Amino acid sequence: MKKLILVLSFIFTSIGEIYSENILFKCENGFTYKIEYYKKRPFIYYKELNKDWKTVVNSNILINKYELILPESQYLGCKNKNLDICEYTTLVTYKPSTGEANVREVIRNDCFIGTMGCNKYQKGLELNQRRCFVHFP
Repeated sequence: MKKLILVLSFIFTSIGEIYSENILFKCENGFTYKIEYYKKRPFIYYKELNKDWKTVVNSNILINKYELILPESQYLGCKNKNLDICEYTTLVTYKPSTGEANVREVIRNDCFIGTMGCNKYQKGLELNQRRCFVHFP
């Protein structure tokens, strides 16, 4: 009996390590985000519509919140080049209880955006919230 338990625990431990849990967020901002958990470690990817998947190198992950630092995540600067350009992170949030998910941009620095004039924005401000549809491939 002890041998059977030992063999079964080995089999199920091996299966658990092979198993990969995937979450796919297809968002209205034109991007798709994929989070894969393999051996309890997340691997995060993103892609624009009709383009190839790219790996997210920098991220901060909390429970059901995925803060992604994607390349070229900055807004249009002002004509005055002495003013700081706004950089942002992409924040995907997911509520498993309701199935709701959304994506937004979070300003990383006190800065200025040069669209429709030149406007000041504070660090931490959240902009451009869009819905996401959740899939479990």
